[in-house]
Order: sequence, then C-alpha cells, then structure tokens
Amino acid sequence: MLVRDYQVHDVLEGRLAPRRVKGPALVPPLGDWGWLEAGVVSGDVLVPGSDVRSQIWHWVEADRDGSVTRRLLTFTTDHRLSARRIIFELLCELCFRNPHWLLVADAAESALNDGDPQVRRTAARLLVGAAEPDRAMSALEASTDPVVRIAFVDAIPWNEVPHHRAILERLRSDLVPAVRLLANVAVFSRDNPAAWPALDDAIRADLEPCAGVLNGSGFRTEQTGGERWARALTLLDREQDCYAWAERLASRSESPQVRLEGVRVALAAMREWRAAPGRVTPMLIDLLQDEISDVRSAALHTLAASLTASRLAADELAAVLDDPELGAVAATALGSVGDHRAVPHLVRLMLSGSDEPRLTEAFKAVARAGADPQAPVAAARQILAALPDSCAPALPMRVLAAFGPAAAAALPELTARLEEAENDTPNCAFYVLGRIGPAAAAAAALLRQYPTQGATLALLRVTLDRAVAEQYLAGRPERPGRDGIASALLTWLAEHGGLTARQHKQLRSLFRAPGFGQLTSAGALWLQEGPAVAAELLEVLPDYLYDDLWGRKALRVLAAMGSHARPVLDRLDRLVARRHRLGINSGGADAEMRADEALYAAVIAARQKIAE
Repeated sequence: MLVRDYQVHDVLEGRLAPRRVKGPALVPPLGDWGWLEAGVVSGDVLVPGSDVRSQIWHWVEADRDGSVTRRLLTFTTDHRLSARRIIFELLCELCFRNPHWLLVADAAESALNDGDPQVRRTAARLLVGAAEPDRAMSALEASTDPVVRIAFVDAIPWNEVPHHRAILERLRSDLVPAVRLLANVAVFSRDNPAAWPALDDAIRADLEPCAGVLNGSGFRTEQTGGERWARALTLLDREQDCYAWAERLASRSESPQVRLEGVRVALAAMREWRAAPGRVTPMLIDLLQDEISDVRSAALHTLAASLTASRLAADELAAVLDDPELGAVAATALGSVGDHRAVPHLVRLMLSGSDEPRLTEAFKAVARAGADPQAPVAAARQILAALPDSCAPALPMRVLAAFGPAAAAALPELTARLEEAENDTPNCAFYVLGRIGPAAAAAAALLRQYPTQGATLALLRVTLDRAVAEQYLAGRPERPGRDGIASALLTWLAEHGGLTARQHKQLRSLFRAPGFGQLTSAGALWLQEGPAVAAELLEVLPDYLYDDLWGRKALRVLAAMGSHARPVLDRLDRLVARRHRLGINSGGADAEMRADEALYAAVIAARQKIAE
C-alpha cells in the first residue's frame, strides 16, 4: 500500500489531512439511468465526493428543473422506504444551494402524507427550504399530524415569518408537548429577560414527554429537548442558570430521561464556558453510580469529553477501568491527561483492535508524562510483526513515534519495512525512526538509500550529522518556497552550531511567507538572531495564538524569547481571562473543547516563562 502525504500527516498530527480529489468524468443524463438508480439504492448520493453525487450536483446546477431533477423526483414516491428516505435527504442538501424551488416544493408537500414518519419530517424540512415562508406556514396550520407539525416548528426560520412572535405565543399552548417546547425555545430573547424563568419552567415541564421525540432522523438538527434548551441558555450567556438547571435535572429524584437531559445540559455548558468542568464534574461523578446504565454511560462520556473534567474525576475514572461497558472510554480519558494508570488498559485496547477514537491522543499524553514504554512498545511491535505486508498500521506507528527513543526495540520491525518496500514510500517508518533518534543508528544505511525529504530528516535526527542537512539545503535555492522539511533542518542546524550566511537567507525567505513555514521558521530565527529579531517575531506570532495547532507552536517560541516577549503579555492575559471557549475549528464540539483546554494550559505555561 502506498503511503500518501495525508497518512504521514495522520501520524504527525493525529488527525486527517485534506485529500486532493480529482473530479469524476461527468456522465450526461441521457439514455440509461442505471448510474442514478445505483447511487440512490446504495446511498452513495449522500456520500461527499462520490462520483454519482458530483454528477447530480453538476447537472442540477446546470439546470435545476432539468431531466436529472425530474428523475430524482421519481424516487420520492418509490415503493422502497430506504430510497424515499435517501432521496428526500438528498433534496434537502440540494435545496441549500437552490432555495425557492417550486418543483421540489410540490414533491415535498405531497410527501407530508407519506406512511413513514422520517420521510414526513424530512419532507416538512424540505418544504421550508424550497418554498416561501407563507407556504410552509399554511402547511403547518393545515396539518393535524404531530410528526409534521413538530418538524415544521423545528425547521421554520421564525425570524423571517411576519408576526412570528404572535404565532409562537399561540404555539406555546399547543396540545403537542414537542411543539410547545420548540415554541418556548424559539421565544427566548435577550430583550426580555423577565420572561426567562417562565419559559424555563414551561420547557422543564415538557422535557419528559419529549424524550426520544426531537432527536430522530429527519430533523434539521437531531438534538433532544434538553440540548435545544441548553443551546438557548448558552446563546443568551446564562452561565449560572445553565449550571443550576443541569444540577436540578440530574437529581436522583428525577426520571432517567430527565437525568440524561441534565447530563446533556452539563455537556453544553462545558463546551461553552471554561469554568463549567469545575462546576458540573461533582454532579457527573455522582451519576457514575446511577442504577441506569444509559445515565452512567452518558455521565462518563461527558467527563471524558473534557480534559479538565477528566483530571478532576481521575480517581473515579480509574475505578471503572475494568468495567466492560465503561472501561474503554475511561482508559482513553485517563490516558489523555497523562495518567499512568490507563497504560495497561490502553495496551489491551490496542491489541484488541479497538476503534476508540482517542487512543492515539491517550498514548501521546502518557508518553509525554513519562509512562513506562515497555508494554506499549512491545504491543506495537507485536502488531507490526503480525502485519508484515502493511506499510504503516496507523496506531502502532503512532505509539512508537510517541515514545521516541524508548521505541528503539522496534528497529527490526521498522527496518523490515524499509528493506521490503518496493514501490511504496515508507514515510511513516521514516518519521518513527527520526523520533527514535540516535538509538536508531542501525537504520542509517537504509535511510541513505531513500532520496526523499522524510528520509533526509530522519537521517539527520538519527546520525546528528550536520552534513546531512547542509547537503540537502545546498541543493535548494536561497528562496526555497514551500518546502516540507527546510524549516526543520534549519532549526536543527541553528540549535547545533548555527547557520551559514546562505542558510540564514533561506531561513529569512521561509519566514517572509505567511503560513506554516513562517511559524516553523520562527524558532530558528530567534536562535540565530536573538533579541534583534524580537520585534519582527512579536508582530507575527500573536496572529497564530488562536489556532489549536499553530497556537502552541507560537507559544513555544514566545516562551523561548522570555522577557523579550513581554509586549504580548496583555494578549496572553486576555486569552487567559476569557470566560468562553475559543472558537477553534478542529473536528467536532468536544475536540474543540479539548483544544481550548490544551491551548489555555499552554498559554499559562508560556506566560510564566515570559514574566520571569
């Protein structure tokens, strides 16, 4: 298997890199419609990047009422339930780019009488997107079907509806609990805080009847009543009210459904406010002893979602490591905060082929925390030995990279991948060998056989031979442009004796280009020029502080600058003082919360060094 650049990025950063996908050859919608039939039946029309989806998008954008759209609409009355569900979901997605689409609106309105609740919900959402607001409102008023009416109230953009407040006030007394709850949530306004307590009480009264009603497939957002309420609380910045309601809902005197909503409100609070883990963790710890397994699981997953909460609940998480239902999540949560008690359990998860999404994160954290490498390295070697034809099984390679020099025992398995590679490019093995460093000296001869950037960087880190870096850089222009390893090589040289005049020019060129190269060259520039370059660095580095990946790299350079970075202390203080999480885009609400927690800790550490 050829190891692509994005797989190496996966090893380096522990998350997926964007792939470059060439567009498919477009097939004209003439003659045989088998391609479309197959795409609908298989569900590929809903798979981003699939050929059939790309073809549909092309032809609909070219002529939205053309033959492809009309062919799609034939599936809205298909006898196969799966086809109807798939086509209405696809039409909702297409309608996002094509509002006020009469042909599709007619099909959506016809489907409000479909025998399947999910189809009816999606059809109501589609009608809202494809028609004018008046048409959706008329359909809502004419319908007596609770499923349809709930879906309309959920999907209608109320701010665009004339006299919407009067309509919502009427819906607040509707016979259907979910309609009432959605209307009460929609009525919340910053302009009328006096109404909040009554709205809260009304929503609380309808929470239990709405259990399982609002988070089914087909809704605009598959959120429970409690999650929708929590969103309103967070949007209004009602921090203390959010904590209070989470604790009230999670009381043992409440039903399991309501306790679950309490956990969900607590999670929403943790995602929004930095102080929330300290406030809600005791409540969540108490729910780990709940008699209902769903409640216990929800509480554990919520604790695990936050690094801060996991630290606060470390002993309680350790107590459930052997629990067959909760142990895997508890182990990854503990591991992610560097708790050594998680290591044996993480090893067992790796050997069992577990798909726990945060295993890599956990192994990296325990490695940084100085955990005993023997068992993790042995497990990684065992997996690599069992898969000799695989170029880079992701998890064991990441584990070996995390433990660095302590993974030297895996040299036989790593060098085997270099010796047996034919057309493959074993970039992952290069990276791991580089992380091992001089302890991988036995692999140096093999590394020299590969004229690639990854092999060059690994060879430098293994041999500590300046000539390796100097030879590579001598073959690069003084303005190297985008270069995957030039900054790393120049940084190493700056740390080990300094740069030549030409290398200094190369470094300067990299620093002038905004982006990752600028940031990765900043540390070397500080090492080479010292205080003379402080003003330039202080002009550039603060721009990266709010990034989950680059922010910590910028902070490391600022920390190395020490007192020369004091002009940024006010920026760091503002970061520390924030009540709300940073708006970091790193792959999901929980991942963004943890990224904020990690960046917050890095800011505190850097600030201490700068202020010394």
